[in-house]
Amino acid sequence: MTPLRINSISIQGFRSFGKSKQSVALSPTISVFWGGNSQGKTSLTEAVEFLLTGQIARREMLASAKDEFSEALRNAHVENALPTVVEAEIICHDGQVRRVSRTLIEDYQRGSAAGCNTRLEIDGVVAKESDIELVLGLRLSHEPLRAPILAQHTLGYLFSASPTDRATYFRAVLDTQELEDFRTAVAGLAGQVKAPTSQELTDLGTIDAMKSIALETILLRTANDIDGLKSGLSSCCNTLLERDGSTSSADLSDLCQDLDAELTRRRSLAFPITLFSYEAFARWNGDIATVTDASSGFLTERSKVAEETQRLVGLFQAALQIPGHDHNRDQDCPLCGATNSLTAARIAYIKTQTEAARSYTDSEIAFSSAVKAVDALLAALETSATRGLPAFANTLAYARKKKGFTIAAISTLADDDALVASWLTETRTVWRRSRALSRCIKIARQCIEEALADTATWNAADVLHYRLSQVVVAQEALEEATLAYSAAAQALTAVLKLSVDQSANILGWDALVRLSGHPESLWTAIRSASLHAKKLKDLERAVTEIDVANGKVVDQKFSDLSDGVRHWWELLRPDEATFFDGVQRRSSKSRRIIDLKVGLAVADDRSNPKVRDAVAVLSQSQLHCLGLSIFLARAIKEQAGFIILDDPVLSSDDDYRPNFTSSVLEALTKAGVQVIIATQDHASWKDIGHRWDHNGAIQLQLIRADPLLGTEIRSQGDALATMMAKAAPMVKSTDPLVRKEGAQRVREAIERFAKMIVVQHRISNGEPLASITDYDGKNFSEYGPAAMALLTNDPSHRGKLRAAHSYVTPGPHDDTPPSVGELKTAYGDLRSLKGMYLP
Repeated sequence: MTPLRINSISIQGFRSFGKSKQSVALSPTISVFWGGNSQGKTSLTEAVEFLLTGQIARREMLASAKDEFSEALRNAHVENALPTVVEAEIICHDGQVRRVSRTLIEDYQRGSAAGCNTRLEIDGVVAKESDIELVLGLRLSHEPLRAPILAQHTLGYLFSASPTDRATYFRAVLDTQELEDFRTAVAGLAGQVKAPTSQELTDLGTIDAMKSIALETILLRTANDIDGLKSGLSSCCNTLLERDGSTSSADLSDLCQDLDAELTRRRSLAFPITLFSYEAFARWNGDIATVTDASSGFLTERSKVAEETQRLVGLFQAALQIPGHDHNRDQDCPLCGATNSLTAARIAYIKTQTEAARSYTDSEIAFSSAVKAVDALLAALETSATRGLPAFANTLAYARKKKGFTIAAISTLADDDALVASWLTETRTVWRRSRALSRCIKIARQCIEEALADTATWNAADVLHYRLSQVVVAQEALEEATLAYSAAAQALTAVLKLSVDQSANILGWDALVRLSGHPESLWTAIRSASLHAKKLKDLERAVTEIDVANGKVVDQKFSDLSDGVRHWWELLRPDEATFFDGVQRRSSKSRRIIDLKVGLAVADDRSNPKVRDAVAVLSQSQLHCLGLSIFLARAIKEQAGFIILDDPVLSSDDDYRPNFTSSVLEALTKAGVQVIIATQDHASWKDIGHRWDHNGAIQLQLIRADPLLGTEIRSQGDALATMMAKAAPMVKSTDPLVRKEGAQRVREAIERFAKMIVVQHRISNGEPLASITDYDGKNFSEYGPAAMALLTNDPSHRGKLRAAHSYVTPGPHDDTPPSVGELKTAYGDLRSLKGMYLP
């Protein structure tokens, strides 16, 4: 499998990189960049981090507030139309070279915790963040150190991170996050196993808190069967009733009744809570359609029959039902006694009239039955409305006062003005609506009574329908008020019962009464609670076993990682009395606390070392090396094809810089890792280039002379740029000795410029072997005039070069150093001439 490699990098508009797009081809082995302070080293490494992750870790790690990084990625000096883009050619594991680019769409914004907005492309096609790993094959680690990039601000992360963040980091490094996720998932099951809830369990919890029956309640929790549970309940009841052992065998139901009676008696002595009780409101179904239909049918049939017939129809029916008469011959009238007056013709007439009024009669009966049925229902509804009121509402005021049921007493016991006020409001509402319903019922029943009293002339169907409709509306209003009152009363009585029970020393008795009345339900509830507790215990045991197993895996992985860190530590700081010991869990049970341990030895063989925490005993230089060792061990473990290091060795750490440039880089190249280094230490840059030149190492410079153009990347061949970069900090110094040194460096740069101009001209005129070494050992007077003759773009250029050399010539001698103005002018003119005459 081909190792990952960065072939080339292009940067434009990112941080210190300005309008001038900078591109550089990298060595497959070692590429080392040198640049002074503020020349763009960190911007270079963060550009690659931005390309790979879409963010920079520094924002997460250093900012006390994310607002501090507002507009931090885009170069502040370039115009808005210029894109901020980082590109790279990457050789992937399949051997294919893919071009990856990331364009900044929206920078970090003040007031937003979200990251920046970017567009990622691979080979010109918009890609997803996951394609960095899926397509390129680059494994990104856990935040915040996701990319294989080590900078000064990230090197000490593990030493300052919280225990949780440190543990998370190492889980990512050790590939144990899935084990932790599994453990978390199993531990989370306890929250998903729903605990049984019931009134029985609530009541059991209540009596558990009763000190007076503490011993007896143990029998409830430890009962093996229903009989044992009943025996425990009996013991609880007996104890509360202060009975001796002779009555302990009494039937539980009898004990329950006795305890309930005693509870009621003691409560009533303190306060008549029973006056809050009320019967359930038995509503009428509100069906008035039957009455409406019956009255409508009756009135219709009545209109079809003459009024005289309506009046006599009963008489006709009675005549036809007289027994002993032959309806086929003339007969004496049974009513008036007239001889033969009840003739067959007259009987036939009576039958005809009776038949004609039959529908009327049936409708009258149906109507009467319907209104009588509704009348009976209304009477029951009126009774229910009255009984549905709280008991105190149906008790005379003097009787309530005598029992102590007063607003003042209630307020004192409840000690909650809002609760009492709510109850009073709902009480008034339910009382008014109950009276309103009673009035509506009374009026409706009067209408029914009037209808039944004279059906022959009754004609108030619309009135009856309206009155019954009003009953329905009033009933619904009362139901609504009853529900509201019930809620307010329950809230109030719960507080009152608690207060009364506390004052009467009967707190929890009502719970015991409920449990004793239904022991079978309690037994079922206890068994369900036991099963739930067993499930939780099983899950707890499973989590413990997972922790043990995970711990063994993690310890082995930590051991392997420690070997890797120890390897790099020994390459950086061999044979020290203080040495890296290991990365490990604080204890066998610890999951979230990871310690970095070092050994402190006296003997050269490091025998009998004292082990201590690294953060406590290591110097800054040692911590720096430990951070680098951990990073390198992680990079090798994760098989990173390349790493990027920003000042990997402190410039002050001269004793260990050679170890890095030799032993460490040798080990990395042997491991097949492409190393990209940015450093401000010129000695390290020069040493790496010289030592690893045979292995394809390349040297480059980072120069930021113009903020608008931004950081420029120069190859090692541009020695003139390097010379000028070294001289730049000294030009503006107020220290004469520093200016003297600066004058010498500027003079060397002027002489290098003149040589390059002359050699460039000679090569262009057919001297391909012309070399800058041809002028080694020669004075400026020997090649300076030739160089000045070639400055033809402007007549002033010759004078500028001559004057610049004149300004800095006294510098190397025991003369007065050039002034700041002279040095700045000489340096500025040289930079201008370089830009015009050299590529």
